[in-house]
Amino acid sequence: MANYFIGDLQGCFKGLQQALATVEFNTSKDTLWLTGDLIARGKQSLETLDYLFSHQDCVKTVLGNHDLHFLSVANKLKKENPKDLLSPLLNSPKLPKYIDWLREQPLLLALPDNSGYLSHAGLAPDWQVEDAIYWSQQIHDILFSSNYVDFLPSMYGKKPTKWDNNLTDTDKFKYSINAFTRMRFCTQNGDLEFNSKHSPNELTDKNLLPWFEYDKKRFKQNKWLFGHWASLMGVTNNKNVIALDTGFVWGQYLTVYNLDKNAYIQIPA
Repeated sequence: MANYFIGDLQGCFKGLQQALATVEFNTSKDTLWLTGDLIARGKQSLETLDYLFSHQDCVKTVLGNHDLHFLSVANKLKKENPKDLLSPLLNSPKLPKYIDWLREQPLLLALPDNSGYLSHAGLAPDWQVEDAIYWSQQIHDILFSSNYVDFLPSMYGKKPTKWDNNLTDTDKFKYSINAFTRMRFCTQNGDLEFNSKHSPNELTDKNLLPWFEYDKKRFKQNKWLFGHWASLMGVTNNKNVIALDTGFVWGQYLTVYNLDKNAYIQIPA
């Protein structure tokens, strides 16, 4: 029995197939853990969800920003991004059940050995693990509810950038979704910053730092696995902070992490 973690699939089903074949994934005893952004920029979003849905007993995933945006597009609240290749999925007769399956997925998962957590983007600067657990559950309950569509428009926006217990509920939800699914850099004071997507090595603003370098003691006892940030190319300089999005959809490679053996396999695009 093995636990395999894979970075953002982005609708690259052939890459997923190659990765699973490489590790000889056994659907009867192994578990596939995914960092979210299951669909969107690749050409096989429908095939990707077909596979994940049909193997959901051995698949665990968190939601990414592309997955959440897809819920808005599928419910005709937002227009499809021209860069996304979602038409086959949006036109599929299976669309309703895939919408329901996605909105059942969490924003945070505990690792199977209880050594830490998995999310799409990361752990918000001013949060402890307990805060992430609480707000993940709150959002999960809303997405799982019958009136979840009413909530979707409130996901969008870059503000608030700083956590405050006095924020309105709407702003707390918006901040939480941004932290779980869109965050990369923050300021030295813990404000989220959404304009920079490059590698930390390319930073020119000395006031910015990667979210995982803010209050680094939070990761002494907890591992944190995440995707979302392809330009990191897996480099965090912290053995407990594991970046798994390595840009397969952009022509780089898919990273497979075997948690049980603490081993990595790279599948080239």
